[in-house]
Amino acid sequence: MGAGFSYSLFLPPTSDLVMATFSSPFRFLLIFVALATTSISSAHTLDPDAFIGKWDFDKAQSTDLSPWSRCQLTISLKGEILTISRVLGGGRRTHTDTIPLNINRHLNTVAQGWWIDNRHIGAYSPHDATKTVTARTLDNGKLLRLETDLVLETQQGSRDVNIISQYQISPDGDRLIVTDLRSTRPRPVVHVFTRSDK
Repeated sequence: MGAGFSYSLFLPPTSDLVMATFSSPFRFLLIFVALATTSISSAHTLDPDAFIGKWDFDKAQSTDLSPWSRCQLTISLKGEILTISRVLGGGRRTHTDTIPLNINRHLNTVAQGWWIDNRHIGAYSPHDATKTVTARTLDNGKLLRLETDLVLETQQGSRDVNIISQYQISPDGDRLIVTDLRSTRPRPVVHVFTRSDK
């Protein structure tokens, strides 16, 4: 090839190259990536407004809360922090369990605290343990779903536990059903609450 050789023999003109880039399948790939990114971003943001308030435990409609007999659930939002707090009571004994979640994060790492559910089974939280919680809202904000991973200590050693918690609010907003699916139990745990601050 002589001095007159030109790369234009192999590359299309600039306008043709741009058109080729945005034609199928390139255009489809770009659109797919954009939609996927938008979906992921949306999934990381919660819309918890329907759940905000104070809720009283309906013992008659719920799974046994042993060793507790009372529970008040409070869900509050301050800035970007959603706080889910349970005040449990049994006789003279009370305990508060709190989960703070940043609504703009897909994954939150929070203090595990004391394992307060079914304590008679002999499972305990390790000292200074943390747990990871992912949260999202579904069905136009009518469902709040948490997935929690933690480790408990038992007589047989450490045990990984996965809990999927679904908070489902009634159409009138006065009733809240919290369903827990735990890797340690064959049946779901269902706790029913009624709004107390309306």
